[in-house]
Amino acid sequence: MTYKEFKRHVFTIYNETFDGADNGPIDYGIQRAKFEEKKLNRLILLADQTDFSTAKRKVAGWRRQLERVHEIRARLELRKSETPVAVAVYDRPERVIPINLTGGRHARPVATARAMR
Repeated sequence: MTYKEFKRHVFTIYNETFDGADNGPIDYGIQRAKFEEKKLNRLILLADQTDFSTAKRKVAGWRRQLERVHEIRARLELRKSETPVAVAVYDRPERVIPINLTGGRHARPVATARAMR
């Protein structure tokens, strides 16, 4: 493979677009991380098949990006696993504290300036 062919392959891989499903933001982030992971793995594999020094230097950056993608994906998957617990806690109406928002203008204030001293 010539260097020109290598650059052409890298260019086509870089320009692939992500078509994410219309899910929630966490699912979208996980799908996006998987897409980026596949893309970076393909770039690393392509660079390993060549003997160009510039390709070898690019691999180090792609591996750092791949590590970040792994961290982001792990963080999002953890957040996704925690979400049902948080919804269950905040979705209980018996735990809601009633607040009177219809109080008139002359209603007694919660705190006065003298009480704060």
